[in-house]
Amino acid sequence: MKRLLFPLVMLALTATPAAGASAALPPLPPLPHSRLLDKALPEHGPEVRPAPIFRSGFTAESGKYNVGVSTYGGGVYLGVWRGDKKGRTMSAYLAKGVARPERLQASFGKLGQISMRFHPSRNLEPSRSCSFGRVLIHQHGLFVGRLKFRGEEGYVSIRLHRAKATILRLGKHCHVRRHHDFDPSDFEFLFAKPEASILAFSRDGVDSAAVLAIAAKKLSTFLAVDEESRGNLAVVRLAIVHRPGTLSFDEALTTGRLDPPGPFHGIGRYRAFPDGTQTWSGNLNIDFPGAPHFPLTGTAFEALVEVPF
Repeated sequence: MKRLLFPLVMLALTATPAAGASAALPPLPPLPHSRLLDKALPEHGPEVRPAPIFRSGFTAESGKYNVGVSTYGGGVYLGVWRGDKKGRTMSAYLAKGVARPERLQASFGKLGQISMRFHPSRNLEPSRSCSFGRVLIHQHGLFVGRLKFRGEEGYVSIRLHRAKATILRLGKHCHVRRHHDFDPSDFEFLFAKPEASILAFSRDGVDSAAVLAIAAKKLSTFLAVDEESRGNLAVVRLAIVHRPGTLSFDEALTTGRLDPPGPFHGIGRYRAFPDGTQTWSGNLNIDFPGAPHFPLTGTAFEALVEVPF
């Protein structure tokens, strides 16, 4: 159970931008670390070998969502997200294409396409910072060209011809005592003693869905993930919430009830039978960007439960 819980919790951490992201857009969009996205890189078209370690892209606003485009290995990644430190939902799209520091080009199928080139700033010199023992070199400028993207059923629509951009390169080793974006509260739920936890997941080939709930006195965490492959496009959706909710079991661990906060809706019900079989039922669902009312229960789900002695 713990080997399954920990990767999902770390996924939630790495997908959540810094605390200040709700007030000011980060220079690059957050990346959800995903097995499907990593697997998609060699499968979705010919490989494009990236330059030495870098990340290049930009962020912008579109209605109630933030939209960001960046390199992801040899692919081009587009993320759409909303929320704050207490709760965030996100949909990420990865397509093969040209992913170089100065050029982003890819097709997202019927959802849109991008073809943009980087123009370095003439007035701003590259800036440097030390994070986790490595120098990060930030080159500022503009991406100029065309971005056209319309999410499923039109939940988000963006057209851009130019955007403030950053190329982030990895430099030499450096010494830092504390990362300036580090917030100890972000890691409290990793070490807090949970009152109960449940992981329900389903898998169909490379497509998968999961919901994780960790109930603790100080900070409860609720996470939902959906990964799917659409031919030449990989899509990952996730939601992470750090707010009070309900997760309870009877003493025999034969029945359980999950009632998480929004953007979750409905209730999940756990049932264990004497023959060892289990069910995960109810009307629990989640509003992902582009996939509202996504079901998180059903016969395809397997549930794992953990409570302290």
